[in-house]
Amino acid sequence: MRQIRQTFAAFVVRDFRYMWGGSLLSVTAFMTSFSLIPSVAYELTGSYAAAGIAMLGSGISQTLLGPIGGVIADRYRKKPLVVAGQAMPGILLGALGFLIVTELISVPLLVVATLVMGAGFSLMGPARQAWTGFIVPRRLLPNAVALQQMSMNTGQVLGPTLIALFGLFMALEGGNTGILFLIVACFFAIVVPMTASIRTEGPATPPEDRRAMRFELAEGFNYLRKNPRLRLLWAFFLLIVSCGWGFQTLLPGVLAEEFGRNPTDVGPTFMIFGVSSLVVNILLAGAVSTRWAWPLLFIMGAVMAVGFWLVALAPTYPLFLILGAFIGAGRSGTMLVNQSVMMANTRPDYFGRVMSFAMMAFGFQALFGPVWGAIADAIGGPETMALIGVIAAGASVFMVVGWLKTRNLPLEPGTAAASMGRRMGPSSVQRPAPAAANGVAANGASGNGVAPVQPTFAAQLAPVALMDPQKQRS
Repeated sequence: MRQIRQTFAAFVVRDFRYMWGGSLLSVTAFMTSFSLIPSVAYELTGSYAAAGIAMLGSGISQTLLGPIGGVIADRYRKKPLVVAGQAMPGILLGALGFLIVTELISVPLLVVATLVMGAGFSLMGPARQAWTGFIVPRRLLPNAVALQQMSMNTGQVLGPTLIALFGLFMALEGGNTGILFLIVACFFAIVVPMTASIRTEGPATPPEDRRAMRFELAEGFNYLRKNPRLRLLWAFFLLIVSCGWGFQTLLPGVLAEEFGRNPTDVGPTFMIFGVSSLVVNILLAGAVSTRWAWPLLFIMGAVMAVGFWLVALAPTYPLFLILGAFIGAGRSGTMLVNQSVMMANTRPDYFGRVMSFAMMAFGFQALFGPVWGAIADAIGGPETMALIGVIAAGASVFMVVGWLKTRNLPLEPGTAAASMGRRMGPSSVQRPAPAAANGVAANGASGNGVAPVQPTFAAQLAPVALMDPQKQRS
């Protein structure tokens, strides 16, 4: 029971439950559409590269607009941004479904569709993550971010389930893939009102305190660059996401060429992915606020690397499905822990910008799609998966080395990690020394400018004192 309470602790907040429910439905729609778009492209052309090119638009928009979305998320109220960012893909998925049903679809149109969806995600993603930091108390922030990631992986179960059920319908009754796009577009008729009913707006920066966007963007990047922990987490996230999501690009071709299956028959594979991801996420969600969070990062990265090697060697389709669970578990587990730890080590005034730089990883993975596709056209799908496993293993080694170098650095005041003190790791919490009186600081330390170490019991009380920044600004 205690483990269950830790896993779902943030659900005690009413607004977070509404946010999580809306995220679950929207992610299910996204996972359904993004799982099918490479398959539609491969079915049109028979090329691995075309499957990657279809996702290229998302990579371009998220890479270019993602950081700007972070500045906007920190500058304006979060609620309107998220609502607008959820309405846009609903309209677009409906249009995409119509084009597929009427057989007017083409690879260039798929690129345009992913370009617009990527732009919407660049607006919504950082704002939603930053908004979470103001909806829940700071002590619940790592768990809330973990649960948000869990909604993504639950969507990875529900989305492929829809694909599999619809595939059965197509086999029995006939039908068109575009109908499924129209169905998931209707999800947003529920998502948008649900999100709009959240009471917490998320504070905005007062107009008089705003500066030119380029200055605020540079300020956010410098904050990320100068923080060793955030810099390490960001680089690792870019590598893992760019590798892990390459599986989506390669899957249709591997199914067709290695196992003689229809390239749109991706539902069972992603269902296995989703189930393994969900199981791992339930186990990890209660651990993201403990000292085990950092070691779990490189452990899950290694699991993903091993998964790629195993599926590359799979001789049969059933074994391919089973071994794919390692990729799903490792990829989702790494993303869950990484984003939770990253938010916990970020000050609230930088939530949007830091998370926008992290979400550039999804743009990079889409940009890498054509690269993985071209390599697979040259050397084969399984061989490319084995290569991705090598890169993921190298990223995990990089993470171990970086963790050993940063694990004893002091925690930054004002972050959730500092609020929780030693629960997030072995590092102490550093505070500026108070003004000295007659050469002696008020806390008994000498007034030499050396910051004292905050005791562990005080770190546990810190969330109470740090709640003030979360109050809604006028």
